[in-house]
Amino acid sequence: MKVLPIARILLVDSHMERRLATKAALTALGVGSVREAAALDEVTDPAVLGSADVLVVQVDDPEDAPANPFRFGAGIPAVLIAEVPAQLLVRAASRAGYDAALGAPLAPRLLYRRIGSVMQRARRLARPAPSPVVQPTADLVSAG
Repeated sequence: MKVLPIARILLVDSHMERRLATKAALTALGVGSVREAAALDEVTDPAVLGSADVLVVQVDDPEDAPANPFRFGAGIPAVLIAEVPAQLLVRAASRAGYDAALGAPLAPRLLYRRIGSVMQRARRLARPAPSPVVQPTADLVSAG
């Protein structure tokens, strides 16, 4: 995926070991940069939040997941990761405003690919829709 070598990811996870392992795996796969925080509350600087291309939040219980601060039109996709059954995870992610959800444990390549797909989707949605091309109608001439 072409966008990932320049991607700026904000990784939020309260478990330091898991956060560092996820960061190392994404870096090894070629992601541009990964900033990390134990909680979204730690990231109070709007410049840090604004400089992220993707938010990745990893939690133990998706019901405790912080609401996606970018969900109202900021154009920054967010991925939620938790170790729960898929139906519960998808519902919790949707309620909290995440663009994608992944069950844990997960292969780093799957997270890499999901980040790429949500970034591409966000870029497509941010692009203005092409204006319809109006073809001039030819005058119909009847021979008769």
